[in-house]
Amino acid sequence: MVTRRLEAGADARQQSTVENALESICEELIAGKDAQTVITAWRSVLTTDSVQLWLVTPDLTAVVSGGPPLPAEFTIRSVIRSAASSDYSLRQIRLGDQKEDFLAVARTVKPKPQSERVLILVSLTPKSAAHQGIALVKSAATRSAVFTWMIGILCMAFVAAGIVGPLQTMSINLHQSIDRNRREDMLLTISDRHDELGEVANSLHDLEEERQDQISRLQNTERMARSSADLLTTVLDSMVEGVIAIDLDQRIVFLNTGARNLLGISEAIGVGHRLYEAVRVPAFLETISEAISLRQNQSLEYRTSREKADLVLVAIPILRGPHAGAVAVVRDISEMRRLEAMRRDFVSGVSHELKTPLTVIQACTDTLLGGALDDRSAAERFLRQIDEQSERLLQLILSMLQLARVESGQQVLHIEEVEVRAIVDDVLRGFQTVAASKSVSLLQTGAPELIVRADAQALQTILSNLVDNALKHTNAGGTVVIELSEQTTGPAIVVRDTGIGIPEELLGRIFERFYRVEKDRSRERGGSGLGLAIVKHLCHAIGAEISVKSEVGLGSEFRVEFRP
Repeated sequence: MVTRRLEAGADARQQSTVENALESICEELIAGKDAQTVITAWRSVLTTDSVQLWLVTPDLTAVVSGGPPLPAEFTIRSVIRSAASSDYSLRQIRLGDQKEDFLAVARTVKPKPQSERVLILVSLTPKSAAHQGIALVKSAATRSAVFTWMIGILCMAFVAAGIVGPLQTMSINLHQSIDRNRREDMLLTISDRHDELGEVANSLHDLEEERQDQISRLQNTERMARSSADLLTTVLDSMVEGVIAIDLDQRIVFLNTGARNLLGISEAIGVGHRLYEAVRVPAFLETISEAISLRQNQSLEYRTSREKADLVLVAIPILRGPHAGAVAVVRDISEMRRLEAMRRDFVSGVSHELKTPLTVIQACTDTLLGGALDDRSAAERFLRQIDEQSERLLQLILSMLQLARVESGQQVLHIEEVEVRAIVDDVLRGFQTVAASKSVSLLQTGAPELIVRADAQALQTILSNLVDNALKHTNAGGTVVIELSEQTTGPAIVVRDTGIGIPEELLGRIFERFYRVEKDRSRERGGSGLGLAIVKHLCHAIGAEISVKSEVGLGSEFRVEFRP
């Protein structure tokens, strides 16, 4: 440090000397003194500092001759060009193969008459000249450093003998890979010393015990937190409802399986993605944005375009904490909306079914009470209408009661092996008169014998309702066929007609209570809308599956399949 500071001071003094000399020379030249005389005089003055002087033009032409020529090095030319453009230049350069550095200073000499040419005053000083005077000081500093270093080695030897050894032992044994018992034994051994190192070892032993206690507490806390997080994730993933948590930038921070299923989010979308990458429903995104901006719960009910499902969204803002943002809960209410529609249809159906016969009965009764009793033929006609409508009401009530018993599981069924052929014959005999009156052919085909496991009364009700339904929707000249078949998947009964058929988009609703494909025409045919609903529930009760295929204008086919 002393050497560097001395050298820096010598360099500063050398630079100051050269700059002051060049400034004085420039002043003398500008004053009009002879350039040769001035340069020669200053060369003799600066000889002790080894400073060389030249007065040249910007193109390196010598103005003052005598002395060694100016070196034609590129670095010298660069210094002169820099001085010509900025009036002054100072650099530290190296000439040719020489290992010594030089201080090159160039200064522009501007004559007062502007017509005279501009000259460049150049000086070149070896750096070693500045350091000659401090050689003795550097030598003394070096000897002092060596002496101090030797004393330090001796001191370190004494310190190492008493302190470094135990410290090295502590450093090795305090490593994380070392067994805990070994660390404790080492610290207890060193703590027996009655000095500062013993106190340090004792403190380290206390810190080690405290650290182990903290590690145990942190491990327990981490296990509990991980267990809680796993439990929460499992619970949320098992939910039918979809849950999406987002931050204030609407980036997804949590996404459960229910949300993927309800919103159709692909597996490629996950935590870190923007919400608009997962959900492309504008109303959905606007509802989330409103919940965050208004800091209030927002809700939205909409219908998906592809799945045709009714979804309800509840967006709940999270106002504070590290997880500020919002939570979106999505629920599928398609079944609820379907049940509401069924309820409305049921109430409407019951109202219409009860209203029609009651209106007829009331009208006939009013007519009879108004004097029609005196006309025997009219009275008989009105009484027959009352009887027909009363029978219709009775059948409707019986059908509703039967459907209620089947749906609630209160109807007692006796599952046994049943010969289907006998039941089919009985059903055909019962509807033969109706078929003949409508000019509809009622046929039976397929296997001559078929045995299924079912309740005989329930099976007769199923076939009666299916045949009755087929006859009601088959025009004159049509055909209704009951086909018995034994397949590899099990026995099956098929009721096929050539009636008006059912549109494909309505096939999923024909088994609902009081649902009619053609409501007005169905009432004209005398249907109550409960027959197929009873068929569906009875099939489920006896363990059979019913399916339907239909095409408008070509007829329908109802298939009841039993387990083998």
